[in-house]
Amino acid sequence: MITRLYKLLTLALTFFSLFTFCFYPSNASAQSNADVVVYMDSTAQLIRGFGAANIVGWRPDLSEEEVEKAFGMEEGQLGLSILRIRIPPNENQWSSNLATAQKAHEMGIKIIASPWSPPSDMKTNGDLVGGHLREDAYADYADFLNRFAIYMEENDAPLYGISIQNEPDIEVSYESCDWTPEEMTNFMRDHASSIEATRVIAPESFQFRREMSNPILNDSLAAANLDILGGHIYGGGNARYPLAEEKGKEIWMTEYLMNLGTGNSGSDSWSSYSEAEIWEETIDMLVSINSSMRNNWNAYIWWYLQRYYSFIGDGDEGTTDGEILKRGYAFSHFSRFIRPGFERVHSFGPAGRGLIRVYATAYKDGDKLVIVAINDEPGDKELTFEVEDGTPMTLEQYRSSVSQNVEQLEDVEVSGRQFTISMPSGTVTTLVADYLPVSNEKEQGKPTSFELKQNYPNPFNPSTVISYQLPVSSEVSLKVFDMLGREVASLVNTRQSAGAHQASFDASSLSSGMYIYRLQAGSLVQTRKMMLIK
Repeated sequence: MITRLYKLLTLALTFFSLFTFCFYPSNASAQSNADVVVYMDSTAQLIRGFGAANIVGWRPDLSEEEVEKAFGMEEGQLGLSILRIRIPPNENQWSSNLATAQKAHEMGIKIIASPWSPPSDMKTNGDLVGGHLREDAYADYADFLNRFAIYMEENDAPLYGISIQNEPDIEVSYESCDWTPEEMTNFMRDHASSIEATRVIAPESFQFRREMSNPILNDSLAAANLDILGGHIYGGGNARYPLAEEKGKEIWMTEYLMNLGTGNSGSDSWSSYSEAEIWEETIDMLVSINSSMRNNWNAYIWWYLQRYYSFIGDGDEGTTDGEILKRGYAFSHFSRFIRPGFERVHSFGPAGRGLIRVYATAYKDGDKLVIVAINDEPGDKELTFEVEDGTPMTLEQYRSSVSQNVEQLEDVEVSGRQFTISMPSGTVTTLVADYLPVSNEKEQGKPTSFELKQNYPNPFNPSTVISYQLPVSSEVSLKVFDMLGREVASLVNTRQSAGAHQASFDASSLSSGMYIYRLQAGSLVQTRKMMLIK
């Protein structure tokens, strides 16, 4: 027994030392005492925007003043950049979308549209609820969707994208249509190409279920007709999607809501909950946004824009019609400050420093840096940030809490590359700054040294990104080996120009353990280790 315990202890200590070695980058920042290290030269996904739905016919349309509040960028406005609308199955009702959509388009807002049901005469049951799209109606349905996109464009409200079906994989008792994965893939392969007036979004699973989307991605013709992989996160699904990334598809979260269960039969009313209880759920919403951004998703879209549990009050459950709600102000920490075209940059922490319920993501656009941090810990925290590959100037600081709505606090001063903020429990803070790149290599547009960087994230499951830089054009080989020296992946094998480069590594088919990756450019060779933990 003692021998066995000794072996287990030795194994654990060995794993811990390897884990520690792999987790930190090998440069100076590896020894940083900061809770969050932001790497300005290591970009993740492009941000398309944050938005919400306006479903005319099911809810009253927005007033012009409410449209300004929702999509405007001034103080006290929400800065939403995406509007989601419903495609009525009756073409005579298409005009109901125009008033708000036209105003939103004038403000530069992206508009996407989802159908809850095809016209009933195209369905197997002849009803707007349930049933399937008849196979002999596939071409007609594709034409129906394309004509809706053309109609919106001709009426000064062009669509950014159109969905094939809202939540095709869950049976409900309201307007809907059921699709099997095979049906959706067949439609995408054989008919989606005729939707030429806008981008195509699919499959909008209620839970980002891979069973619905993997067949599309794995069918080369179907995947070629897919522009945006959309889905919802009811009960799950908020996770990295390596296959979608591998296929070069943007990933949009197109619907989610939280309402303390008040939509369920026999539940307590919204007005019976305290402000603190509602705010606690609002923090959960923010954490879900943080997770989706960490998962490399490009957009996050809430359900109703105007509802008592959403962003603007509708007069129900004690809310004031037309008044921005605390949940709207909280959402604006992302939507108002992280604009379309920003890129998320990689960051380490805070969870890696033991702050399990403190969250942070960072974004940049040109010389602008935005950080959103959330403290869901039971106690107040002091959070120290360090910015690599750039020096932030003074940071503007905005905070929301159960008693604050995007309140601007004193500016945060920077010492070297570090700064510290106080984060009371249950708060979200957005930091905004201009920053100066500190690397002459970046200013010249070309690195002056050969460097293989530590993969990110590390440890990882199942995918990670390997970054490296080349001072001159070179024949490049980037390979991955197991600890026995066997090659398990060849990521790059071509000539590349001088500059910064990245390669993605998907280890879905590999076992947990340590792996070595080796970069060779001409006569120059560097290797590093990384840890896969499943």
